[in-house]
Amino acid sequence: MQCHYSPPRKLFIPCIALYPFNMETYSAYNVAVVLFAAFGSLFAGYGLAVIVSTLGQPTFYSSLNLAVTGSHTTAIIGAANGVFFAGGFFGCLISAWAVEGLGRLNGLRLAAVIGVIGSAIQTGAVNQGMYLAARVITGVSVGQVFTAMPTYFSEVSPPHSRGLMAGAHGSFVNAGYALAAWVGFACFHASGSSFGWRFPNAVLLIFALCVLAGTFFIPESPRWLCTRGRDQEALQILCRLHHDKNDPEDHFAHRELGLIKKQLDADQAAVLADGKWQLFTKETYRKRMILAFMLMIGGQNVGVLVINNYNTLLYQSLGLSTSEALIVGAAYNTWAMIGNFVGAMVSDRLGRRRALLGGYIANVAMFTIATALIAKYSETSSKSYAAAALTFLFLYVTAYGGAIDPNQYTVCAEIFPSHLRSMGTGLAVSGLFLADTLWLQLASTAMATIGWKYYLVFLCLGVMHTIFLYFKLPETSGLALEEIDALFGKAAAGHIQDEELEKVGATHYDTKASGGETREGQA
Repeated sequence: MQCHYSPPRKLFIPCIALYPFNMETYSAYNVAVVLFAAFGSLFAGYGLAVIVSTLGQPTFYSSLNLAVTGSHTTAIIGAANGVFFAGGFFGCLISAWAVEGLGRLNGLRLAAVIGVIGSAIQTGAVNQGMYLAARVITGVSVGQVFTAMPTYFSEVSPPHSRGLMAGAHGSFVNAGYALAAWVGFACFHASGSSFGWRFPNAVLLIFALCVLAGTFFIPESPRWLCTRGRDQEALQILCRLHHDKNDPEDHFAHRELGLIKKQLDADQAAVLADGKWQLFTKETYRKRMILAFMLMIGGQNVGVLVINNYNTLLYQSLGLSTSEALIVGAAYNTWAMIGNFVGAMVSDRLGRRRALLGGYIANVAMFTIATALIAKYSETSSKSYAAAALTFLFLYVTAYGGAIDPNQYTVCAEIFPSHLRSMGTGLAVSGLFLADTLWLQLASTAMATIGWKYYLVFLCLGVMHTIFLYFKLPETSGLALEEIDALFGKAAAGHIQDEELEKVGATHYDTKASGGETREGQA
């Protein structure tokens, strides 16, 4: 479809006001773009989770000359998790620069290349040092993806469907978790050789290659293109993403472009006035940074990754065999994946604030009961307590997957303006990796010494984060990205309903076109 910087026909402009302005929609192309890009999230989730099934494979220990149990093995397991998340922390910081400086897609390509290298070494590791080095490299790649994907999803989604589309990140991360669990379970029964743990790691390499290939079939973020003065490309992409048969002249896309350009002008003026460190020096951006950071570490401070990454060991402590623990772990992650997809589908109707607060309250409640039941099982070894504990752990991940996970990444990315989005998202998501580096590094030793009492830390932190979000989290659903400024004490540059926005896009184009070419010639 040809989409030019020309104002819509004058006879139509008065009529457009008659449309309810939730008229914006997404096209089949928009859905295809999100699903294709979601390979990045799938890669990240699988990369996070593959360690779980690896630790359940007996041949992993013999391949790396590790005893199945012992203090040295415990230390290596802790290090394998710790260095991965330390790498993820630095990956977030790298991506914060790369996604802004090189572009959303080039930043993702860089992550994919690093992922190919890391997963190849991880698959072929022949000693402990080689495996740990590979975990660092893979962690860097996963951290980059965790910054790049929420940023990209939020920028290609229309306002009233952003929860669904940006929620794809959390949903496909969990799909990666589930897939890793089932692949690990299948390989546990497939071979008594190192194939049992190497093949699941090789699948990570395949996903990294898919991510790299996929970046050549999806469009660049129109908002990033506008920051580089490539307005015509941005408009064409917006028209394809949000085309609707009820809006044949793409008025919504023209208005969206006008709002982006108006916001960009305001942001550029603010940078000149306040300097490039305004993320830390301006109160409106500090509020957002603190909220995003607390939101991301909060999602980990409820203990979700400790349970997931050590679920094989946890389920074994509840009396299950290795095989039974692997299949229960796979079912747990599959249930979480289903919850994520359902949560993403209702995010825009329910609202981010209501979903997150409800999710935290339910999550803490279910984990409290599960912890009490695990404590009783440790005293009695009663299978009834073990079964009840597993039930409440599934309810716990229902609350997490259905309400917290699909919304936390969306809010983290959408509250920042375009020129600060990758930096703000990168710094906030780095908090996730910092928290997990701490908790997972402590987990193996803590679970071996104090057992279930370790979970009490997460219960207390969960209550604290719930209180914080109650007072600090605004409702962001349904707003254009450029309208969210108003929620943090900064005047919005415009509103998507403003008819004048269509003229703003045309004005910007006319200024650029005055150098010689006509509109039609540049299309």
